[in-house]
Amino acid sequence: MIKYGIITGSSRGIGLATAQLLLQDGSTEVIGTSTSGQSDIKAQHFKCLPLELSDGTSINNFVRHIGDRKIDFLINNAAILVEDWHTPEINMQQLRKTFEVNLFGTIALTEALLPQFNTNAHIINITSNWGAFSDPHFDPYQPHYKMSKAALNMYTKLLAKRLEEKNITVSSLDPGWVQSDMGGDNASRPPKAVATEILHLLDTKVETGQFWNEGKVRNW
Repeated sequence: MIKYGIITGSSRGIGLATAQLLLQDGSTEVIGTSTSGQSDIKAQHFKCLPLELSDGTSINNFVRHIGDRKIDFLINNAAILVEDWHTPEINMQQLRKTFEVNLFGTIALTEALLPQFNTNAHIINITSNWGAFSDPHFDPYQPHYKMSKAALNMYTKLLAKRLEEKNITVSSLDPGWVQSDMGGDNASRPPKAVATEILHLLDTKVETGQFWNEGKVRNW
């Protein structure tokens, strides 16, 4: 039986690597997204659709395209980091832009898709160590990104409680420092390593409302 799922931000980094792994055995159909609707993946069970999470019309168009198709998983991976890494001050324009994509758009998409989820479906929110209150290396930098990911972690916990009776699992995943456009080439983790963790999480019956890192539950 073919599973059907959605990965936002699938044109590069973690999203691209995850889609590629999921498509390897032919048992999963993946809808990916990018702002342009383009992807380098050419596979029978893959389609990439345009999605701009800061645009409500774009979200509505995407959801209409899904129609009444039942969903087995949603990986909320798309995110932006627009600030200077070394500036601690709040810039309200950057804060609003970051929250529009990383939080408001991600929540709007998820909420619109909730009626489509199968029993035993799994929603995975890709958050960050930077969004954790337990971060041992906490500093005042990247404030907009950190606040958006901390709020997304709370959404994970709230949504997990709401969906418990429907047997839908909701998880946050801290991918660590990843080699990507956002993380840079000097990062310690290749996207494929994170993709492997995501697949393991999807394939394993786990407790809902948990925060994962490298296959283990971590502190919020």
